[in-house]
Amino acid sequence: MAFAALYLAGQLALILTAGDRSDNAFGFRMFHESSTLNVRLVRYIEAPSGHGTVPVPVEGTTWMARDAAGVLHRFDWRDRVHEPALAYFGATIHASYGANAQLARFQAALDDVAAHIPYDAETRQLGLEIDVRKNGREPKHVSLTSRSRTAEGP
Repeated sequence: MAFAALYLAGQLALILTAGDRSDNAFGFRMFHESSTLNVRLVRYIEAPSGHGTVPVPVEGTTWMARDAAGVLHRFDWRDRVHEPALAYFGATIHASYGANAQLARFQAALDDVAAHIPYDAETRQLGLEIDVRKNGREPKHVSLTSRSRTAEGP
């Protein structure tokens, strides 16, 4: 009897806190959200003036950058991110499980990629510029950035 009561209390807690999770897991929705995203990858590099950073658009998923010794390296977002829904830039894609869940996944991927490009001494941050259209409404612009990086060498 105690186990059944504890189990039901746990299920109730999951249902009541569904709105606190980005993917609304354990929450009932009669109609699913129909959202789309248009995502662009950018790198933030040191400004030529030496003060702050400037965004540099990335074509597709790859970019070239130098390490601390000046050697040029090729980097590809897809070397770290294998999920197609998180590695498709420059076109409109469906936001699986809703826009908030997809944005949370993109933020996690962004932080992971930024943390695993050790030979890129130029990039101070990675960013995603995202146009989010929820249920056919007007798009809203969202900018995500990774944690700041320092110049690293081999």
